[in-house]
Parts: sequence; structure tokens; C-alpha cells
Amino acid sequence: MDINDLSVFVAVIEQNGITPAAKHLHRVPSNITARIQKLEEELGQSLFFREKNRLKPNNAGLKLLGHAKQILKLQHHALQDLTDQEPSGLLRLGSMENNAASRLPYILSHFHKQYDRVEMELKTGASGQLVEMVLSGALDIAFVSDPPSDTRLEKAFCFDEELVMILPLEYAHLPLPEKLTMVGYNRGCSYRARLENWFKHNSHICDRVIEIPSHYTMISCVIAGMGVGIVPKSVLALHHFKGEFIERKIESELAIATTYLVWRKDNVGGAINAFLHSIKSNQASHMHKVS
Repeated sequence: MDINDLSVFVAVIEQNGITPAAKHLHRVPSNITARIQKLEEELGQSLFFREKNRLKPNNAGLKLLGHAKQILKLQHHALQDLTDQEPSGLLRLGSMENNAASRLPYILSHFHKQYDRVEMELKTGASGQLVEMVLSGALDIAFVSDPPSDTRLEKAFCFDEELVMILPLEYAHLPLPEKLTMVGYNRGCSYRARLENWFKHNSHICDRVIEIPSHYTMISCVIAGMGVGIVPKSVLALHHFKGEFIERKIESELAIATTYLVWRKDNVGGAINAFLHSIKSNQASHMHKVS
């Protein structure tokens, strides 16, 4: 069923005839008549009562009228949504949990002030999980660390995080034992992978892993003596834990974790482009203030 035929059909009813519909649509009457005949042939039934060269919709015509108006309305909204220069609609955003706490409030606030017609839906998780959600189409864009090389993905640099190890106070004057318990993020988290690499590089054995997705709970568990963890310094700055644990620097190749925005190459739209623009302008503004 051609949507142009439906547009003509609605115009004939709303303009009360072939000739006024042709004038309204800037077409010749014969074209309007041909469109109506084509539509009736396709549906296998008449849509009008024909009396003295006048058309009046019959029961089938009235039924089709309701559907046709809905279809044309959806077409209008779709075109408006995809061609509107002002970004709008829903942006499904993913982020690592620690990043959501320390970085995102300022980023999202800046974006909302610029593009208040865009609705945002936030999902937190491990980097690996977020990348899979972007690839599957469950998320539009995500903040992740150490994203995999994938030809389907685009990525843009956001910022660097400096990671530090945190240990219970009991290790202040004692050497670290060979076997340690890791208080870490869920499997698939890039920060957890870095801490696992630290264990290997420094000849420590990870006796067991206690998975805790919340950075606040993880820090509290380290303070309680449960094990060792790794967190960004930007997260530690959010809390008042000074003097309650040991903070230890780690090798630079493990300490500096770059956060990227990732999205599918074939999923570009106004809201995604607007978010990327907002990130860049926010970074430029921050650099200008620092300088």
C-alpha cells in the first residue's frame, strides 16, 4: 500500500471531492482519480459511494480513513524526528559506576542545558558489559575503559583516570603477603583486569575475588580489612576516607586508564552527535579555565 495513495485518499475525503483534493495537492484531477482506483484495486473493494460524480466514503472507506490518518501521522513524526536540526528523543547512555559518580554529573548537566529536548536513560556496568550492550543496540553510547578493537565501533577520547591501590591499615608496617583477597568490580571491568595484572607482575596470588559493583562499598570493605582494591583518584576525592586506608601508587602502564566514548558506526543520530559535541565543548571550556 503506497503511502502517497493514502495521502490522496485522505485529501479526497477531507476536501470533499476529486477536484478540490487535486487543487489542494497541486495535482490534476485525473491523477487523483487514478490513485483512488489503484488503491481500491489493491484492496479489492470500493471505498466510496459514487452518486452524481460525487464521492462519499462507505464503511470500508471510513475504516481505512482511521488507519490512513494514523499512518500519515507516524510518517510525519518519523521525518520530523530524523531531520529535525534540534536534537530530541531518547539517548540511552552507559557508564562505569565510578565514572557515573565522579564525572557524569557535570557532563550530563552541561549537556542538558544545551539540549533540553533530549531525554537521557543511564545504565551503569563494567566496561565489557557496556561495550556488548552498545554492539547489540541496547545502548546508543557508553563511557568505557580499554575498549576492544572492533570494526563496528567508533570511539572518542574523553579523559584519563589515575588508578591507585587501596589497602587496609594493617599493611602499613607489614609486607604484603603472597596471597591476597581482591575486593573488586564485576568480571569484565577493565580496572579489575588491571589489578589482576598487578598481582601477576608483583608475584602475588589472588586467593579469591569478592565482586562488589559499588565503589563506595568496595572502599568500605577495604577499610574493614577484607582485601585490597583499585580505584580512580577522582572517586577517592568524592569521599572523606582520609587516614582510613593505605593509598599506594602502581606502575604507570597500569595506573593511567583512558576513558573513551564508544558507539556503533552505523548508529549515528542527532542526539549522539550532540552529546559528542557537548563533551568536546565541555573539555575545551575546562582547559580554558585551567589555563
